Amino acid sequence: MELTTTLNRISNGVYSIDQGMVRCFLILGTERALLLDTGAGECDLPGLIRTVTDLPLIVVQTHGDGDHTANSGSFPDIYAHPAEFPVITRFRPELVSRLHPVTEGTSFDLGGRILSVIEAPGHTPGSICLLDRENRILFSGDTVSYGPVFLFGSHRDIHTYRETLNKLMDLGGFDTIYPCHNTCPVSLTTIPALMAAVDGALDGSIEGVPGEMPMPDGAAPLVYSSGKCGILYTKN
Repeated sequence: MELTTTLNRISNGVYSIDQGMVRCFLILGTERALLLDTGAGECDLPGLIRTVTDLPLIVVQTHGDGDHTANSGSFPDIYAHPAEFPVITRFRPELVSRLHPVTEGTSFDLGGRILSVIEAPGHTPGSICLLDRENRILFSGDTVSYGPVFLFGSHRDIHTYRETLNKLMDLGGFDTIYPCHNTCPVSLTTIPALMAAVDGALDGSIEGVPGEMPMPDGAAPLVYSSGKCGILYTKN
């Protein structure tokens, strides 16, 4: 399916590259630029980036799901958490880009802007966020958004995800969240709402309802909602 790709400036030095309900981010410093994820549909992503900047580019994956890696092959080097390498190659078996590991505390100095890696497993084993402490922004990937956050399937873990939400609440250093799905930005209140959705799904206090989107392989997860937020989950 062909997706319309649009580039929008959303704050100082930050651009969103939107394809429907999925977005990646271009973040600029004075010396380097960083592309966070590579899109849901194929496009001339390098050409689009060059309309904004000619700075040397670092490419980082928040995780390896197919709706975040469509144009990864356009770049020779990709940074991701090593636990995510199998997910990336599962969705992009043709990928020949070199994969470089990042872990908690890895940082990217773009010149006047430092982005620190925060490990955030659960949605996938090697999901990460990037924290911009100076500007108090968390780039959350799929870990924090209105959702519904996918928590069903073989490479997802709802209990690990719940621990990650605790970690982010305790982390501090940000008051604005830029997710890869749905509304952007969102506030810190999104995290406790997701906590409530997870807890309600696990203890039965929230009733799941069928989702609106068709799922692959006949999967039938339910949406568990809390306020504007929700998770997509199948109880075993």
